[in-house]
Amino acid sequence: MTSAPGPGPTIIPPPRQVAAAGLLVCAEAVAVVVLAVLIVVSGLGNSAALGQLLAQAAYYVVLAAAMVLCGLGLLKGRRWGRTPTIVVQIVVAAVGYYLAVPSGRVGWGIALIAVAAVTGGLLVTRPANEWISRFPSLFGPEPDR
Repeated sequence: MTSAPGPGPTIIPPPRQVAAAGLLVCAEAVAVVVLAVLIVVSGLGNSAALGQLLAQAAYYVVLAAAMVLCGLGLLKGRRWGRTPTIVVQIVVAAVGYYLAVPSGRVGWGIALIAVAAVTGGLLVTRPANEWISRFPSLFGPEPDR
């Protein structure tokens, strides 16, 4: 006895704000890949261990791939892309703070904080919250709101 497959995943077209955040996080992922390449090139010029450089670059490439998946999820109207993208923006803002304050690279730090604030902010706007609330509950019926 086989049972019929359940309904497919719920996809609700995202509002402009969510789609813009999806594009921004994909752009951030491209920047992370560029960073990985720069780390390898810089390290090779400074006689760093090749294995360590490649491992670090691979780590950044994996992070960038996860960011692209989240961004594409947002662009396609999938709710699972929202929370990890917000978490990434918190990390990006923390890196920006580190660049601006202890490292003394104020321009880069402020730029990263601004990108994180815009991207994360787009995901908590009223249209984004209304969009996410239109998805069915993951754990059964919800009480009246």
